[in-house]
Amino acid sequence: MEKSGYRQETNVDYQPLEIKNKLIKLFNYAPDQTLENCPIRDILSVSSDKWSILIIMFVGGYEVLRFGDLKKNIQGISAKVLTERLRSLERDGYLQRELFPEVPVRVEYRLTSFGIKYLHKLVDLAEWIKEDTSYVLESRKRFDKSSTT
Repeated sequence: MEKSGYRQETNVDYQPLEIKNKLIKLFNYAPDQTLENCPIRDILSVSSDKWSILIIMFVGGYEVLRFGDLKKNIQGISAKVLTERLRSLERDGYLQRELFPEVPVRVEYRLTSFGIKYLHKLVDLAEWIKEDTSYVLESRKRFDKSSTT
């Protein structure tokens, strides 16, 4: 099937049913139910905000990173927000924090095996985004052009 210049390699008749069944299995999903108390939503809210994704990807790109290196690499994040995100990611088991009793104190972060599994998913997502960036940009152009006329 071809749609707006984007080629999709799936059986379109089967896809909605397959996705609906996965949603039912994952979320006990029903169109008339709210997903506000869903445990998946709770976990994803910590690990999928823009800062947490960048933290996971930067720590995953190095074996170990110190707080200051993370702060330098992730432009625009405040020390307070970085500290909050690091604690949340450590609490949920994505990161391991190691404190060295030196002067000044040295703190290093590394991914846990769980964090590495998540990093693999993020890399897959990033590859998909990179692969389809032109589709998104063209879609934005079409939308912006149609909304200004």
